[in-house]
Order: sequence, then structure tokens, then C-alpha cells
Amino acid sequence: MVDRPHLYTYVSYRLELVSRAARSAADTVYRRECGFDIRQLRVMRIVEEAPDTTVSEVVEATLYERTLVSRLVGELAKAGMLTRRICDVDARQTRLSLTEAGRVVVERANRIGDTMNEDLLSVLDPDERVIFDACLEKLTKWWPDLDSLAGEAKEDPSKPGGAE
Repeated sequence: MVDRPHLYTYVSYRLELVSRAARSAADTVYRRECGFDIRQLRVMRIVEEAPDTTVSEVVEATLYERTLVSRLVGELAKAGMLTRRICDVDARQTRLSLTEAGRVVVERANRIGDTMNEDLLSVLDPDERVIFDACLEKLTKWWPDLDSLAGEAKEDPSKPGGAE
């Protein structure tokens, strides 16, 4: 058996490996089948789920930089996938809505995404899927205690299994 590098003991590293592989494959398929990349589709999906949403809300939901979201929104508006309008309550905000063409693309992307998600999870048996989902749910609610982690790192820098 070949020993794995120490880096592989870090959960954050292994999650990144899985995430990159899944995103890369998804991006290739989405571009080919929908004509849009994974980032553009994420914006459209968020707007589809929350019609009349603001750009700020899309920034928060996508976890993308504001400048990237602004660029993606511009591209999608130019492609006829969404519309923009100045917010009635706060003129500094822009409200977004999908066009009918955008809804068609999102529906197609969702079907494709469901298939890719099923393919990714196919390596797990049904019991593992339940456990994996429960673990991911817990991990998405985790937030590091930076003060205690700084002290722990000074005491034992070789402790495996944490964030890199």
C-alpha cells in the first residue's frame, strides 16, 4: 500500500479535490448542453429560486465576488436570460428576474445537474449517502474558533485531519 502525503490528511484538501473534479466535469457538460458555464448557471438558478432578487442577494448566495456577479449578470442580460431593473425602494439596488428563455435553460440545467449529482453519489451505498448527507449538513454549520485554533496550532503543529 502506498502512503498518502500528509496533505491528504486534511479534510479541506480532500473536499477541494472532490469539488474541483465535480465542478470541472459539470462545467464541461453545462457549456456543451446549455451554452452557459457553471457560474452563469448558478446565478440563473438563484434568480429562478428567488425572483426579483437583488444583486447583493445573489452575491451572498453564490459566494462570488461582487465584481464577478456584476459581470455575470451583464453577460446573462445581454444573452436574454435575465432582466435587470432598478429597485423601487432603494435605487442603489438592481432587481433581477429570469426571462422565459432563462427559465428554459435553468430547467434543462437542473435535469442535467440532478443526473451529475446522482453520478457523483453513485460511489456511495444508500446508508453511506444518508451518513454523508448528515455529515455535510453538520459541516456547513461549522465555523472555526480562530482564537482556540491559533493556540492549538502552536502546541501541536503535526496534528493531522484538520484544515490545511
